[in-house]
Amino acid sequence: MAEPRQSFEERINEIDEASMEYYNRLHSRFLSYKGVKSRLSLRCDSYRAGKKLLAKITIGGNSLKIYLDIDASQEDIAQKKIRFRDMSKASAYKEVPAMIPIKSELCARKVCDIIDIMMAQKGFEKV
Repeated sequence: MAEPRQSFEERINEIDEASMEYYNRLHSRFLSYKGVKSRLSLRCDSYRAGKKLLAKITIGGNSLKIYLDIDASQEDIAQKKIRFRDMSKASAYKEVPAMIPIKSELCARKVCDIIDIMMAQKGFEKV
C-alpha cells in the first residue's frame, strides 16, 4: 500500500533554511496587500482576494515553486529577465499559469518585484 501524501505543512517544515526564508518573504509580500488572504491546503498555499485566485506556492522535491496570475510577455515583467513556464494546460493551474521555480536569493527578489507589479496592475494597495 502506498504511503499517504505529505501535506504542504509537512513538506514546508522539511525544506532547507534558504527555501524557508524565500517562502516567508513571498508569504509576507502577498499578505502586505489589503484584502489578500492565505489558505493552506494539502498541496499548496494559495492567495486570494475575494474569489479571485492570485497565486499558489508549492514544493516539488526540494524546490519552491510559485504560480502567478500574470502575462509573462508584458514589457515591465519581461524586463526582470526571469524564466517562466506555462502551466495553463494543467487544470489545477488554469487561473495561475505562470510558474517560476525559486532557487536563489536573486530569483526570490525578482519574484517579489513581479508580485508588486501584478498587484499594482490589479489595483491592490499595500496595508
